[in-house]
Amino acid sequence: MLLALGVILLPTAAAMGQPTEDTEAVPAMRCWRRVSTNAVVVGERFVMTVTCSIVETSEARAIPDQMPLEPATIEVLPFDVLSGQRSEDIVNGPYRFLQYQYTLRLLTENSFGEDIEIPALELTYRIERRLNENPALIGRQLTYVLPAEPIRVLSLVPEDIVDIRDLPPATFDEVETRTFHANLLALVAALFSLMALAVTTYGLTRIFQKRTWNTNQTEKQLPLSVAARSALRELAQIHMNTSKGRWTAEQVGQALAALRITAAVAISSPITQTSVDTNSPLRVGQIRLKQGRLHPQTSAISSGLTAITLNKRLAEPQPFSVADRQTVEQLSFAVAVFTAAYYGPNHTLPQEALTQTLESSIEHTKRLPWLATRPIRYARKSIATTCDWWNQVWTR
Repeated sequence: MLLALGVILLPTAAAMGQPTEDTEAVPAMRCWRRVSTNAVVVGERFVMTVTCSIVETSEARAIPDQMPLEPATIEVLPFDVLSGQRSEDIVNGPYRFLQYQYTLRLLTENSFGEDIEIPALELTYRIERRLNENPALIGRQLTYVLPAEPIRVLSLVPEDIVDIRDLPPATFDEVETRTFHANLLALVAALFSLMALAVTTYGLTRIFQKRTWNTNQTEKQLPLSVAARSALRELAQIHMNTSKGRWTAEQVGQALAALRITAAVAISSPITQTSVDTNSPLRVGQIRLKQGRLHPQTSAISSGLTAITLNKRLAEPQPFSVADRQTVEQLSFAVAVFTAAYYGPNHTLPQEALTQTLESSIEHTKRLPWLATRPIRYARKSIATTCDWWNQVWTR
């Protein structure tokens, strides 16, 4: 029975001892050396790079002794090691690549026209194996010999060299630097592509709008802050002109138009805007407004507010949303004074009254462009709404 059982189990044991078809024998450690030049003169500096690949898997790995590769301990006589550095290791699949870079020179003076070899390197390593959850087992010490490298002194090419290209070796640091530069250039190219796409989209959108809707600039609502700034600029110019002379009917009409626009901004009333040519004459009650830097446009803005309309708004519970009551009252008074002077039956203009009213109006409306900006208006409206709600809650 034992003999029969052995005959049955023998093929199975033999199959288990054979390697599977998926396994492939690979060297646990391999090294190669490159130098930046194949011929040097005495005292000339050149670069030597030593790269090694070691196997690292979950079941086994090679543990090399890296002490012979350190710049302070490497043996390269008769060459002298000036400096050296180790690059960051690179892991690629089951392999780990380590690299050292050295700066060497030859100081001997009796080797002109000869081939001098960089000595061979003997590197030792051990194989560490691990089976399932068992502790790792370290094998015996093995040796890997890196062949010597010939260097010609005062000659073009050594006798037994195959590669005569004299190209400096590409180190891991150079590869990392080139990868960083490539990623940076790719990012810059992507940003420029997005900018080009945005400009193209904007241009196509404008073309589509012009061909489809025939957009008219007069239909766009003029921001209150822009209108207030333009009106105050007009009032300041009129004040500077009249301070050197007497008021004229044309100046009174211009001041009245600017005051009406300022009052419209103060109570958030709509302002009429019409696109005009740069040198075209304006109608009575309009002031010229230039806006835009890349595509400058000229518009004529006006408002039909009167002192009666402003007084009615003052009588309402919440008559305005931009300026305060004192500013609106001053603008209502100024509109009334300039309306009476411009449309009055007698053509005598009250010079002192017009000047004082204009100065007082400018003083009361200095902060109007800032208060008319959209964020400030929304903030003040939110604060007022919150205060009203709190007053109602407190009263209850």
